[in-house]
Amino acid sequence: MHSSIRYVLSTSLALILFSGCTSQPTPQKTVTIDSTLPTPSMNGFIADITSAAFEWKPIEDTRVNGVYVYRNTPGAEDQKLQRIATIDSRFSTHYVDNDLVPASQYQYRFSTFTKAETESVGSETMIVATQPMIAPISFFQSVGNMPRSAKLLWRPHPNGKINGYIIERQDATDQKWNTVATITGRLNAEFIDRDLKDGQVYFYRIKATTFDKLATDPSEVTKVVTKPLPPEIKNITSTNNVPRAITLSWEPSPLSDFSHYNIYRASTPNGTFDYHVKLETTSFTDKITEDGKFYFYKITAVDKDGLESPLSPVATQGSTLSKPQTPIAYEGKILNKTVELQWTNNDPRTVSYTVVKTTKTSWISRETIDINNITGTNFRDTDIKPDISYTYEIMSVDKDGIRSLPTQAIELSFEAK
Repeated sequence: MHSSIRYVLSTSLALILFSGCTSQPTPQKTVTIDSTLPTPSMNGFIADITSAAFEWKPIEDTRVNGVYVYRNTPGAEDQKLQRIATIDSRFSTHYVDNDLVPASQYQYRFSTFTKAETESVGSETMIVATQPMIAPISFFQSVGNMPRSAKLLWRPHPNGKINGYIIERQDATDQKWNTVATITGRLNAEFIDRDLKDGQVYFYRIKATTFDKLATDPSEVTKVVTKPLPPEIKNITSTNNVPRAITLSWEPSPLSDFSHYNIYRASTPNGTFDYHVKLETTSFTDKITEDGKFYFYKITAVDKDGLESPLSPVATQGSTLSKPQTPIAYEGKILNKTVELQWTNNDPRTVSYTVVKTTKTSWISRETIDINNITGTNFRDTDIKPDISYTYEIMSVDKDGIRSLPTQAIELSFEAK
């Protein structure tokens, strides 16, 4: 039978060789090394970009409770190997260390331990170099001047570890990069970003992602300017002298991809402007049944993508031709069983007059006739009978047949003798 030989290391030496890895300082303690314990016999390792996998031969010694893993931290001031993992089974033969830094060199050492926390001599120190990060996307470009959208194109990454892409966007007024799409599939090569603002500047970049969710450095940045809204319509004019119509005209839109104009109309300048008509010409006649009717108009241009120019802040006012002036100095009387009416009118639009004669045939029945085309400023009516009430109103008429409001009615009658 052989005798056990144990060595007790000083606290400082133990820390140099096998101090534990923790984010907070831990109390120092004496580590007991048992040289009779088996040291892990390493088969080798495989290093990836951010991980390293290790394998050792099975441990048969029943005194062993598990395996300690030690590692340094590249770039740290203290390059001592720190305990980073405890494998609580002597039957385990593999260990994977994750979250490593790409293109970095690490040192590893393994030892066995017992339930009494005695520890074997450490294995030989292994130098492990992680692989460099996969190169970013080499070709990434955009298509601008699209309506409220941006088209992004890239060359699919040639590395078979790539499983997809992350597309990030930055607004011109915001320095923060935001993820706008996560795309699965290495061979995908296109993305259209929608619901963007009109005439807005955006910046894009793309990252390739691996199956184990690693992301490459971002590509070069590409700039996109979305299609602007069509310019406002200028020089809108409207009429106020057209009988029962308002004619609008305006300057043609300079759009190269012009589609049509939209006309909006409201009854008041600050009212709600409702869609009225769509057309492609630069003039429009709005047919209206009322004289002296006012409307307010706004006109927009629409391009072939459906983008519409802003409504102008100021509306254009138009009106139909107003009624002629009502005759004045109107008087009437009956002489020798004849009605004689006289009036004056200074409205130069007036070309004739209409006399409205109403005959009261009973207490509840009346008969009204229009007597048209009177060119003078007087009228004689001999078609009257005694003991019957007649009323008369006079209206001016212009060349378009528009009548003025009637004068106040004059009621006339005479008694039979």
